[in-house]
Amino acid sequence: MTEKPKNRGRMAAALIAAIVTAAGIPVQGTSSAAEISSTSVAEQIRTGSDHAAYVIGYPDGTIKPLKVITREETAVIFYRLLQDQDREAFAYGGLPFPDVDEKRWSSKEIAALFQAKIIQGNPDGSFQPERPVTRAEFAVIASRFAGLSDTEDNKFTDIENHWAKQSIISSAEKNWIKGYADGTFCPDNTIIRCEVMMRINEALDRRVNAVGLLPDVKQWPDNFHDKWYYEIVLEATTTHEYERSDKPRSTEKWTKIKENPAW
Repeated sequence: MTEKPKNRGRMAAALIAAIVTAAGIPVQGTSSAAEISSTSVAEQIRTGSDHAAYVIGYPDGTIKPLKVITREETAVIFYRLLQDQDREAFAYGGLPFPDVDEKRWSSKEIAALFQAKIIQGNPDGSFQPERPVTRAEFAVIASRFAGLSDTEDNKFTDIENHWAKQSIISSAEKNWIKGYADGTFCPDNTIIRCEVMMRINEALDRRVNAVGLLPDVKQWPDNFHDKWYYEIVLEATTTHEYERSDKPRSTEKWTKIKENPAW
């Protein structure tokens, strides 16, 4: 079962992203998406007084942190990261894909991002919403999200001839994504939900530890206290006000938990 959105809300961030085709071909002609906001994501997040949730869980009450994330789940997450005015500017304008009908839970978000020329479908015209996103595809999303410049400083041994090479390098340089200890990146591997939350939190300078949490934070039955992703999931799924020092990479102290906004 897919993650069903209950709210649509506000988060001070801009989306410069793309979901690439199933064939692994980088999206072309998306320069208009880069003009959505003139302020960088990092600047907006660091100066904000609150952090909005961008993941809300499943209808059965779980968060499924170890589940492979799909194309439609990724699209919905990045749609939620749009500023209100940008979301409204690319409001629903028809269903562009034959395999995404109006009854599908993610149809509005997918259609809006298509209108913004942020996502594209496959060569056959489909979107394959339930297909898992690969690590390379996520790197492309991250690179375009942050408006990263190309670089030749390749630290990975297995991407030299990969179509997403430049995005992988630039995303890794800015800590949007990381490789493995053996020097590989494994670009065509899938990526799980808690890793996506970790990477987005890191890129948007959002981090909290157990000391900084409030006691009334919503707990997920499958997000266990002793797992490495516990606080990462709570940061991504809880709208909250916070305070922290001005030091780089400082952790937050939450001051108030707020209702998740309505997207």
